Order: sequence, then C-alpha cells, then structure tokens
Amino acid sequence: MSSETVSYNPLYLQVKDILLKRMVDGEYRPGEAIPSESKLAADFGTSISTIRQALSILVSEGYLVKKQGKGTYVSERKTEITFLSWIVESKHGERILTELLHIFEERNPTIRVKLIPTTYPQTRKDLVKMITGGEAPDVAQIVSHWTSYFAAMGAFEPLNDLLQQSNLACRFDDKDLLGGIFQGRIYSVSWGLCPVSLIANKRVLRDAGIDRLDTLITLEDFSNICRQVSNGGGTERCGYGLCISGEESDFLRIYTFLQAFDGGFVNEAGEVIFDSPQNVQGFTWLSEFVKSSRVCVADIYTLRKRFAAGDIAFISDGPWIKYLLEEETGQEFDRNFQVILNPVHHNPVSYSWNYNHALAICSQSKNKIYAAKLIDELTNGSELSSSYYSRVGHLHVNGDRLNDPLYENECFKAFREQLQHATVINAQNSMFEKAMVLCIDAVKKILFESSDIEEELSEKQYYLKMLYYG
Repeated sequence: MSSETVSYNPLYLQVKDILLKRMVDGEYRPGEAIPSESKLAADFGTSISTIRQALSILVSEGYLVKKQGKGTYVSERKTEITFLSWIVESKHGERILTELLHIFEERNPTIRVKLIPTTYPQTRKDLVKMITGGEAPDVAQIVSHWTSYFAAMGAFEPLNDLLQQSNLACRFDDKDLLGGIFQGRIYSVSWGLCPVSLIANKRVLRDAGIDRLDTLITLEDFSNICRQVSNGGGTERCGYGLCISGEESDFLRIYTFLQAFDGGFVNEAGEVIFDSPQNVQGFTWLSEFVKSSRVCVADIYTLRKRFAAGDIAFISDGPWIKYLLEEETGQEFDRNFQVILNPVHHNPVSYSWNYNHALAICSQSKNKIYAAKLIDELTNGSELSSSYYSRVGHLHVNGDRLNDPLYENECFKAFREQLQHATVINAQNSMFEKAMVLCIDAVKKILFESSDIEEELSEKQYYLKMLYYG
C-alpha cells in the first residue's frame, strides 16, 4: 500500500481518495493520463480489481475520463467548492480575498471557488441555517471557539486525515495557540493568530498632550489617560470603547482585563473559575473604570467607525483591525494608530487570548479533499497565506514566518510581542456557547446595573457548573 493514508474503508475507497488527492495536488494534471491499472496495483500493493473499483467511482463522479484504447485521463472539468466568509463584508476585505482566490484558482486549475458572503454577526446563524437545510458550504470561516458548538452537532469533518500534517499544529514555547480541538480531534484550523490587544488613536492622544505611549502600560496609567482624554479641551471624546452587542464578544473583549488580575473563565484543565477572587478583583476594577471614565458603549462596528474618526482613544481588538482601519482612513495603519500591549496590574507580563479566525470543512461537503486543498493554501501556503496575513493583519500560523520582512512594521511587532503571553480560551466543552450567555449577563449586570460583584459571579458560577458538568 502507498505511504499515503486516509481513514476510510473499504480499501478501494482509500485508493480512490488517494488518487483524488494526487489530482488535487497536481501530481496527475488535467488532460494527462494516469498510470495503468497494473502500475497502480503495484504502487498500492493491492489487486487490479481494487484499482478498477476505485477508478470506476472516479470516472462516474467525473474526475477521470476513460478513452477507448488509450487509457484513463484526468478530467479537465472544474470542481466547484463553496466558501462561507465574512471577510467580504468590507470592500477592502472583499478585494483582498477575491484576489487571493483568483491566484488559488490559477494554481489549481481543476478547482473553482464560489464565495458565499456573510457578516460576522450573522455567520453562525447563516451556517446553522445552511446546515439544517442540507446546503452547508464546503468550507466555512468561523472563530476557533465556535468549533465545539458545530463539531458536537456533527456539522464539521475531522481534519486530522485531510490537511497537511504541517498545518495541524502551531506551537510557540510548547504552547498550542491554534485551538479548534473537540474531543481530542481537530475540527478547525486557524486562519491566522489573533491576540487581542489595546489599540490607541495617535491623534486623540496627541490632542490630549500625549505624543506617544510606551508599548506596555499599567492599568492605573490606562485609567488616567482615559480620564485625561475625556476631560480634555471640552470635547466629547471617550477614553475607551466598550463593545456591547448581545454576543459573546461583550464578555470576550473585556477578557484581557480579567487576565491582568490572573482571572478568566476556565483554567487549563477546563474547570470553570468564574467566581474566583481574581475575577472579583478584575470586575471591581472594570466597574470603577466604567464609572470614572467616559466610555463609549456600542456594537463593534460603531466603535471602529468612531475610533477611526477620532472620537475614542482606545478600543480592544485583534490584528484584523489593520485592514479595517486602513479602509476607514485610506491611510496606512501605523500612521494613525498604535498597538499597545494589554495593561498590566501587579504582574509585569501582559496577557492576552487568541481570537483566531479559523476554517472548517462541513461534514455535508462532497468535495472534502478539494476543500482541504483550499484550507491548506490559505492558512499555510507559501504564497497565499503570507499575502493574506500581511494585508489583513493576522499573524502567520507558522511561527518561523513571523520574522519575514513582510511583518517588519510597528503593528506586527506589537502584536507579535502580545502573542508571547497569549493563550487559547478552553472552549472544547460543547456548552461553551451557552456559557457565554451567562457571562454576558454578568457583564451587563455588574457594569451597568450595579449588581453586587461577588453575588453575581457566585450565582453565575453555580449555573455554569450545572451547564458544564450536569
């Protein structure tokens, strides 16, 4: 048997998938003859009968064409795969992704990619609707912490046997920064590493008398700067933009402030620690900060627009903010904005978590091997991935590539530094998405309804443990 392996049975289906993968990888090119049945039987170490069964399926599915008296040839038809993505919700993002897919199709002449546009807030609803309607896309863009939600319902295909092995692990200092794991198997692969950090508007800071900030500041410094911005010059500028939109991001975008106090949602073992003393400290600081500073509370789209316009000094966001703000301003990111490491409390280390964009293959897909080819090239291909990450702002999933000249600017350097102490939130429990509803409710009650912090966190801890452990 060939050294190439897949996890399907019986044997002729294994052979069929390996042959198809060779076609997708360009080993057997469109219009060219494939080896004879006898050569393939020797290659795979199996019978000619098994080879014939595999070839028969590939012919019936249109991947191969039999020519009487000449042999079997690779079809020149194109296989269409569908790709659900929210990158196209902005004009700049649509241009970047369309150009990349055009290059991908030129490099892979047997594949045509059909984009299915969505928006970030609508993606999960659209994907669920398509799955339940039997019309799931071949490839879906998600964020890593959605993986368990879809994998638990059987909507995603395990990727362990489909993707290149080099694409299935990305480790920095023995720490997994990708996520996408459910019950020990990989169901999504990161489309860029995205540590959440603090983004500063240089113009707003200059108007407040601050020429430039150090990359690392304390929570006290951050609070003072926000008050200075809010009170300066009679303007209505806000020190900070707080995302409140009814999604899990309401909780996750303030997560880095809890991390400053060594708090969080779950520990490395997956145990819920929502009512920890560290979280009490973190929410106490957040509550006092919101009361003492002028904070703009809105959805993330409004916050980004107001931030770009100079109405807000700081927002918390991921590296994708690069291309979004460049579209808003028409100028290079570093000219107007600065990435600041998340403020620290008693620990001199700035912590973060990775809000990774990810790609998954839907289990309904009839073109999984073709879908895997697209994912491999977009996430870790030498040409497409570097072009995408450098233009959008994501950090490359291959740590060795982060030293490429493409990433030698202020924005990337700061995010690379933030990545050093970033983690992946443990979202492997299938109840993670429902747990976020409780966490969001706690945020709203503590910050805007003056609920007692310890009582609120204790109550939510009770329900979270019931949800997670039954």
